[in-house]
Amino acid sequence: MLPRFVRTQKLAATAAHLMGFAPKQLRAALRDICLFGALAVLVLTSGSVRSMAQNRPSAEPAKGVQILLLGTHGGPSLEKDRSEPSSLLIVDGRPYLIDCGIGTMRRLLEAGIRSETIRTIFITHNHPDHALGLVDVMANDFLSVDFSRDPGSARTFDIYGPPQTAEVVNAAYSYIRIPYGVFAAENLGASTLVNPFKAHNIDRNGLVYQDDKIRVTAAENTHYQLMEAKYRARMKSYAYRFETPYGAIVFTGDTGPSDALAQLAKGADVLVSEVADLSAMPNAQQRRPDANRQPSPNESALAKHMQMEHLPIKDLGDMATKARVKAVLMHHFVPANHTERFISGVKKYYAGPVFAGEDLARYCLGVPGGEAADAQTISPCR
Repeated sequence: MLPRFVRTQKLAATAAHLMGFAPKQLRAALRDICLFGALAVLVLTSGSVRSMAQNRPSAEPAKGVQILLLGTHGGPSLEKDRSEPSSLLIVDGRPYLIDCGIGTMRRLLEAGIRSETIRTIFITHNHPDHALGLVDVMANDFLSVDFSRDPGSARTFDIYGPPQTAEVVNAAYSYIRIPYGVFAAENLGASTLVNPFKAHNIDRNGLVYQDDKIRVTAAENTHYQLMEAKYRARMKSYAYRFETPYGAIVFTGDTGPSDALAQLAKGADVLVSEVADLSAMPNAQQRRPDANRQPSPNESALAKHMQMEHLPIKDLGDMATKARVKAVLMHHFVPANHTERFISGVKKYYAGPVFAGEDLARYCLGVPGGEAADAQTISPCR
């Protein structure tokens, strides 16, 4: 057999003869083609790698605090561009979920957060726009336990909230257990159908949770102040203060002006608050009923509810000033359009930084001992 380089030379000479090229010209052309092809592959590959890197969920920081807004629309009506209220507080990489409106699970997926990594959930109150998305998160959590490599491994998800939270959690589990029971009958997992969810009803103000990362204090706010007394004994609405090594973050939940909330928020690094612009509400929900007709009982109740059990722009600014919080982060917008109006409005009554959140926006706090730690405030994550 001829040596390899001799065979290559003969093949090149034959190809050159058939194509009308001199052997040297053909070899040069082939070399250029190979070089061009290699460059093309390099460009396409680097672009693909860059695209993959951009689309890959970013790793959570080892240290520090992030506030990830998952839903910023005040419901219960649904909106195309914003999900219902839900926020993720991430402390040293450990996530805690606050409220769980419809769309929460989808936003978690879009943010690259696996719901089964969230082992602790807090519900401020059991209105539809703050609790109905819980079943989706629980179903996805149960799937992760159901198909884990070690079905016997103990894993629980703790859900804290006002009275009736246990009823909500148990009802949600009963709902998802039925279709997963079909999987179990087919030996597709869930052979034991053990409930991994543990509900904790909060029925008082004060310390409600503590671990090595956070300390959580609850205060009943004024969101249910117009409710009849016979219902308020078992229906409560809370604000939560989260103490972390990096600062204090207060989630107002839904509320009207509240001295208890102002006290809870005193000196907080971040006030994550709902906000309402009553003057911009649609005509069907105006605070000032049409003078030419008698408002229906529902319209009157809704008008009072918006006036007294939510936070108008001025009241939010006044409360932030009174509590001397270091920054205000708004969500749960009513209505949800033209959020710039909320920023300028609150700044008339509060001198600190004000942010109007969007779905999937992230805000960061620094690390202990950092420069100017005493004056640290949130800023959009870079």
